[in-house]
Amino acid sequence: MDKHMQIKNKEAKRNASRGLELVSCSRARTRQLADLSEEMIMEILLRLPTRTLATLKSVCRSWRNLISTPDFTRNHLRRSCLRDSSLTPPRIFYCTHDGWYGGIESFFEPSMLDNPSEPTKVARFSRGGYRIVGSCHGLLCFFDSDADDDHIHAILWNPCTGFIFKSPQINGKPYFSGFGYDHLSDTYKFYATITKKVPSGVESSARIYTFGPTSSWRRIDDTPSSLLCPRTAYDPCMADNLKGVFLSSGKACTINWCVYDVVLYFDLGKETYGRFTLPDRDLNYGYSWTHYTSLYVLRDCLSVCYRKTQRWIVWQMKEYGDAKSWTTLAMIPFHPQLYDPLQPLYISESDVLLVMSRSFKLVLCNLNDGSIDFSLIDSCSNGMEFCLYLSQYSSYRMAYIFHETLVSPYGLQSNSSKMLLHFIESKPKPKPNLSFTW
Repeated sequence: MDKHMQIKNKEAKRNASRGLELVSCSRARTRQLADLSEEMIMEILLRLPTRTLATLKSVCRSWRNLISTPDFTRNHLRRSCLRDSSLTPPRIFYCTHDGWYGGIESFFEPSMLDNPSEPTKVARFSRGGYRIVGSCHGLLCFFDSDADDDHIHAILWNPCTGFIFKSPQINGKPYFSGFGYDHLSDTYKFYATITKKVPSGVESSARIYTFGPTSSWRRIDDTPSSLLCPRTAYDPCMADNLKGVFLSSGKACTINWCVYDVVLYFDLGKETYGRFTLPDRDLNYGYSWTHYTSLYVLRDCLSVCYRKTQRWIVWQMKEYGDAKSWTTLAMIPFHPQLYDPLQPLYISESDVLLVMSRSFKLVLCNLNDGSIDFSLIDSCSNGMEFCLYLSQYSSYRMAYIFHETLVSPYGLQSNSSKMLLHFIESKPKPKPNLSFTW
């Protein structure tokens, strides 16, 4: 009995000693952290991924204040974009429109490129009438699009931080639209051509909304007539071209649309228009050629993809605005499961081009050896009642590359907590494991 008590006492002393060591170690680490300068702490935090930083804001008040400053947000954005892409791995957001089950969904690109044979999980964020306009600096811009309403709101959302802002409504229906960053004023702007009914018939005009504490809708004059014409609005093949492509080049920050055989652009800083020609087109398509052409940004260059004879050609504009600088980036051979238009989305560091077909298949094109692979999408991971609508029967789908950031427009506060409930990631319901090639 005495021996048993002695053993127990020894164990208690050892445990107490270990506890003191842990407390001492914890205090030592706290002292070490407290001894670091604010500049050193900032440098450490700047090296962390965006999602980790969003979590660390709840550690203490000083960290929350530091991470929330505009300077920290700007520095982390600059570092992640220019130095270390692993801080903000690309995510693909897309908007589906099929009459009943439209909504906003998303998945991570790295999981798709690393193992295309493994079904990629889809996260569903909303149902209903929302249409994405564009993505810039970790912000998604979209508008509500109820067919029964003759007005819209411009909506700005940061999925990583939960920031969401809803603009005052504007009467009319949008057609050509776009979203981007104006580096001259350090602001984010939403652009749309709006058509509304008036006593004399129909009136079309271009409007812009600058996201800020004192913003309002403004009219833009001298708009090209081709941007004010809604004749292509209900053609699914034109969906990609109605939503302008934002590009930040050394010359300007612009929104670009493919209209017939030219690119029309709107300079967000000067708020003026311009145009330049597209690369050599296939004359066999005639005026419908623009229906089978899509613009995108690949490696910070404006890019265009269209079919010519039995292959698709991806072009890159090396010098923005110079039509002579169009250069062939890739050629994709004809495949019976691919349909016009092909939408190039992203090029990985290993030179794999991710492309979306109108057949809603995601295609992986290896630019080094010319091989093609189809990525699998988990049709049940988004909890939809009918997986059918993730297949070729959906009317059309537009995809956008998105990088997580801490950005929110300066001086702008979230103003729609009720709307935020629409964009909380839906949890999937247990269903049979069905996968298909998209």
